[in-house]
Amino acid sequence: MRTSTAILSTLFVLVAYLSGSYAQDGLFNITSPEANSPFVAGQKLPLIYNIPESTTEQNLQLSISLTSPTNATFNVVMVPVADVSHGFSNKKDAGNNVTIYEHQANYDIPTNTPAGEYQVIFSNTLTGHNNSVPIKIAEVGSTITSSKPSATGGSGSSNIWDDSAANVSNAPIWFTILACVAFALKM
Repeated sequence: MRTSTAILSTLFVLVAYLSGSYAQDGLFNITSPEANSPFVAGQKLPLIYNIPESTTEQNLQLSISLTSPTNATFNVVMVPVADVSHGFSNKKDAGNNVTIYEHQANYDIPTNTPAGEYQVIFSNTLTGHNNSVPIKIAEVGSTITSSKPSATGGSGSSNIWDDSAANVSNAPIWFTILACVAFALKM
């Protein structure tokens, strides 16, 4: 019993890790910003998240804020009420008969934002669950380079819902993980 519980717990942690930054309550998946991504004051901060079909306004009311861990008075609500609709224009096929809805908001970082480390906080105002993503903001005029170059010219973000050809090679990994769990449960 303990072995199967340990294996299932490990599997859950692995899935959460591989799927991007997944919210505590499992109602949405953050794809941007990525943890420790660099941004520049005066430019846009993309806020991209996916929701599964099971997520509705009855179980998710999303607010997105920017805070500073070193300045307790710095708290900016970037998106007071984020879109969680199931609109046709947001619909994406995630494969295996799974449909998700991708939403995006862009926040213009004020030019007077001090350089430093910040937290982008996605909050479910119904449940009180928060999911924080640490980012770095440089001063106006700074040049930044991404620590995660992207061969496709995209954001460098990857999660289990991606339907690009680059992630087709992940299929054997998932099969192996599932086979190991099934084997362990029979023991």
